Amino acid sequence: MKPLRWLVVLLLVLVVFSAACLDNNFVYARGKSVPPGETRGWPFKGPANLTVEISSSVPVEVKVVSSDGTVLRDFGTVREVNDVVELPKGVWKVMISNPGNETAVIDVKLKT
Repeated sequence: MKPLRWLVVLLLVLVVFSAACLDNNFVYARGKSVPPGETRGWPFKGPANLTVEISSSVPVEVKVVSSDGTVLRDFGTVREVNDVVELPKGVWKVMISNPGNETAVIDVKLKT
């Protein structure tokens, strides 16, 4: 096969592989800062089992909410979460808010 054909085949394989990866819900953020009074959020599609692993340098509020604001799971104000949440059909967000006076440094691992 000519080099150009190999390149086309490789590109097609990469496109198919990346399209399959777009449906996977996975977030990994290490050392992300959340200033006082601010919120960070990550969306996920249900139905799915969502693994939630979060650690923070200061207590933060962690919730799983729907796109209309309905709270599915409220972990409260915590420094660490390690749990699985069953997401019903729809779009859900994992929300991390910093209610304190100092910047939170968080590590986040979310996957379905």
